[in-house]
Amino acid sequence: MDYLLQFLTHTQSSFLFTSLDFWLFLLVTLAGFCLCYKKPQIRNTFLLACSFFFYYKTGGYFIFILLLSIILNFGIGIQIDTAPQKQKKNWMALGIMANLIILGIFKYSAFFTQVFNALFDTGLPAIDYFSASFLSNPMENGIFHIEKLIPPIGLSFFTFQAISYLIDLKRGQIHATKNLGDFSFYFCFFPQLVAGPIVRAGQFMPQLQKHYMLSVKEFSSALFLILMGLVKKIVFADYISLHVSAPVFAEPESFSPIEKWMAVYAFSFRIYCDFSGYTDIAIGIAALFGFQLPENFRTPYKASSLTSFWRRWHISLSSWFRDYLYIPLGGNRHGMARCGIALMTTMLVAGFWHGAGMGFLLWGGIHGLLLCLEKATGWQHQAEKSRLWRFLGWFITFQLVSLSWILFRSPNLQNAAEMFLGLFSPMDWSRPLLICQQHVCLALLLLAFILVILVPERLKRKSERLFCQSPRWLQFLITLAIAVLLILFKEHASSEPFIYSVF
Repeated sequence: MDYLLQFLTHTQSSFLFTSLDFWLFLLVTLAGFCLCYKKPQIRNTFLLACSFFFYYKTGGYFIFILLLSIILNFGIGIQIDTAPQKQKKNWMALGIMANLIILGIFKYSAFFTQVFNALFDTGLPAIDYFSASFLSNPMENGIFHIEKLIPPIGLSFFTFQAISYLIDLKRGQIHATKNLGDFSFYFCFFPQLVAGPIVRAGQFMPQLQKHYMLSVKEFSSALFLILMGLVKKIVFADYISLHVSAPVFAEPESFSPIEKWMAVYAFSFRIYCDFSGYTDIAIGIAALFGFQLPENFRTPYKASSLTSFWRRWHISLSSWFRDYLYIPLGGNRHGMARCGIALMTTMLVAGFWHGAGMGFLLWGGIHGLLLCLEKATGWQHQAEKSRLWRFLGWFITFQLVSLSWILFRSPNLQNAAEMFLGLFSPMDWSRPLLICQQHVCLALLLLAFILVILVPERLKRKSERLFCQSPRWLQFLITLAIAVLLILFKEHASSEPFIYSVF
């Protein structure tokens, strides 16, 4: 009883896909779902209540920000849909501004204050409401405990989801929903609430009234995705981070160049396995409830150009920037200069979306410059001419993407500079032998390289088909074996939060 009371009342930012508490929550949700799945409206209401509980568990009292965003965008959406044509744009602008103000206050207030202090030599306190607001701090005996603050999660994701809804209404691509419950469910369906994929209303809303159907094959496919996502996260992402990338990025001056190169590549695989693992699990869980979420990754590290990479990486976000920022800024329709401005603006905003810091801005700016260079030279088309050119394009693209992750991962610019310069310092050849003794980490890093880059996509699809076509008892044994593997790895690697849960 004490555990149940604590489970229902205590918030925990770790209440995500690698938490045992989450899977207990999911089992209870599935059990309740079985009682109401035949009636779409009751089913949606039940899942909405579960989604609110999920967000309360992960975000604490910041659920009020989520509720504010729901009510705000629901009301403005109706106004856009019903207003005369001349007023639609004004309502849309008001809605976008309101969403950006909420995002700015709770995520970027400290950054803007620091910039203001630096420019005008003032001493305003830099309060980061994103991680320091009392709203996220549970009360104990009527007292707020500053050391137990929980940051709001998923703020950037549901803000962008809301903006896409308002813009699509203005463009006439969808109609506003008049049912607050349905809109709330679209806004905060729990599998994708924390880290996407960003779902557009035109994709999700039509599914709300569909009758639930889940074939044996679809269930097996969902289970396969969930298992693979957990393996990516716990076996590869967490273990490689703990033993390879995290120590080096924390103190780059203490490690040799070869260890720094290993850490750079390790983080490349870590962020992919971490984020695509989350997406796989989210898509799989949503499928269990009869909902389809969009694809978010398409073998990005096999890309032979940066343009191709961004069409394959975090597809729901990159397509969001393409449709709602890059194309409205002119895209590639008005000459190379206008295209370059649109690309640079889009990538700078994309960098700033990831975090309020100069490292993220530089990361976005570097990608913008490289994309402009690709457009100007026609490299994307050149890289597709032959196998040799594709290999060369892949090699260069992978190195550029991996090196740019240094800015993304490093806690500050000084750390990033030490990490980058250290890659090219004189080699201490006594270190590689010691590194090779860490055979488990090296084996995992090599295996990650093989799985992510070398294994053909058709072989991965064939593995899924074989799993789905195998007998139920064999699927059960495979699931059990993977569960044991996950437990063993969790004992030897700290469970780290999903990278994109903080964006």
